[in-house]
Amino acid sequence: MDERPQFDAKFLVGVDQIDREHRQLFEIAARTYDCVRAGDATAQAGIRSSVAELIEYTATHFVSEEGLMEASAYPELAAHRLEHEHLLSRAYDMEMRAEIGDQSMPMELPRFLYRWLTEHIEASDKKFGAFMAARRQD
Repeated sequence: MDERPQFDAKFLVGVDQIDREHRQLFEIAARTYDCVRAGDATAQAGIRSSVAELIEYTATHFVSEEGLMEASAYPELAAHRLEHEHLLSRAYDMEMRAEIGDQSMPMELPRFLYRWLTEHIEASDKKFGAFMAARRQD
């Protein structure tokens, strides 16, 4: 994927807090993408900084999202939590690779970020949004 991550309406989950946090994740991912695409001497430092920021914010977001799921007795919380753990593990791997200067990592990072955000939101987070919408109608 050679596309700059950008939040749009198709990524709305329908839970205000989660949607705000997803927008922020997309903004950080876009900055990371910009650093990768810059490809100049300062790009590596920017990539490392952006990936670290992304991981920090993602961990905070996952705790927040899981808290909302727990408070609403979301039946798929355990599976969702495992997805979060897997995503963070892959992100930590990217961070480690950035730190050691792995030359292939910048080529893989944009695809990873885009797939991470879009696939997780569309496949998993939207299920929670639908669950919450159904609860509001009851």
